[in-house]
Amino acid sequence: MSLYSKPESNVTSLGTTQDQAIAWFARLQDSKSTQRDRIEFTEWLAANPNHQAAYDKVVQLWQAPALNTALGHYAAIPLQPAKRKLHLQRWAAAACVVLMSGWVLMAAGWVDYWQADLVTSTGEQRREMLADGSTLILNTDSAVTFDYAGDRRGVTLLSGEAYFEVQPDKARPFIVTTAQGSVRVVGTRFTVKTGDVTQVDVESGIVICTSQRGDSRQLTARQHTDIAYQSVAAISQIDTSRTFAWLKGRLIFQDQPLAEVIAELDRYHPGAIVIANAKLGQTRITGNYKLEDTAAIIRSLAEIAGARVINLSPYLTVLKG
Repeated sequence: MSLYSKPESNVTSLGTTQDQAIAWFARLQDSKSTQRDRIEFTEWLAANPNHQAAYDKVVQLWQAPALNTALGHYAAIPLQPAKRKLHLQRWAAAACVVLMSGWVLMAAGWVDYWQADLVTSTGEQRREMLADGSTLILNTDSAVTFDYAGDRRGVTLLSGEAYFEVQPDKARPFIVTTAQGSVRVVGTRFTVKTGDVTQVDVESGIVICTSQRGDSRQLTARQHTDIAYQSVAAISQIDTSRTFAWLKGRLIFQDQPLAEVIAELDRYHPGAIVIANAKLGQTRITGNYKLEDTAAIIRSLAEIAGARVINLSPYLTVLKG
């Protein structure tokens, strides 16, 4: 997972509630945090009852002995003399974000893996023929369970992303279930991606997206929507060559912020990628990259953005402007 080492004033732009809690914790560890920071943090806590629980979980992880040992090893990495003037607590904050994010995701991932019928590791993709002849391609770091019994056919996407090529059967619609809702089809090609919302992209055919609260929308070819627990977002158009590029082992970006590019790349990279400041993350990126060498993609992105790549360990890469 990629996060800024200091979230500055845009903490709420981070993806999940747990991401936001981690970013707030790192922000408050910085010796340069201000009274205004603490006021904003208090407002964030009050905005949603889930925020306090998420923040408490971060504090518990921070106090875990194994994490303290890891941070001690991280702090021992020598800095070049010219870099000693950098405030070490900023690097500690970055380490805090990276390590605790990994712990949170690992804990959630273990649960998914225990429940799953099919899983992929970071950077792995798997193709599976389902019981009805439909095809499933499971993207990186993903997990699904199968639901084939009686007149039911489909899967539950526990985490990550999957592409489906569904064999037509009007008597038995194919249903993909996620935490936020479901996607119902008879025969079509589409992808479903989990997260704070469920993202649905249709390559061909028709799908019906329904939230847990019953809101529903119908999508056709080259259309996208997000399913939240209570509602289904307005439909938008997609460039299928970009959206489905991962099926051909590529990532394609068109005038997107570096922060978004790194967040997507980080799903395929064996380790954490940290952007050292928010301004660098705003750099616009256009490119077409092969997924077979994510380290090479990082170096290319850094060159475009005028940044340096700092490999602090095999599993921690920092981009610094």
